[in-house]
Amino acid sequence: MKILGHRGASADFPENTREAVAGAVAQGADGVELDVIRCSSGELVVCHDEILGRLAGVPVVVADTGYAELSRLDVGTPSGF
Repeated sequence: MKILGHRGASADFPENTREAVAGAVAQGADGVELDVIRCSSGELVVCHDEILGRLAGVPVVVADTGYAELSRLDVGTPSGF
């Protein structure tokens, strides 16, 4: 049996972040499940929601927004990892 971290260790860290992936590895996960969306400037970004209201508190549509603007948004503070 394989253990996968859903969006990383999303119960303990902001989902789909580097911290969540590192946390899943530290907790013994064999892998992680991530979500990917292409933003308007062409980069692939790891994000589940098409609109960032739940994660960042702003109604930004990922596919309609460039990477430079997306990278400035706060999707959560790591919980100490």
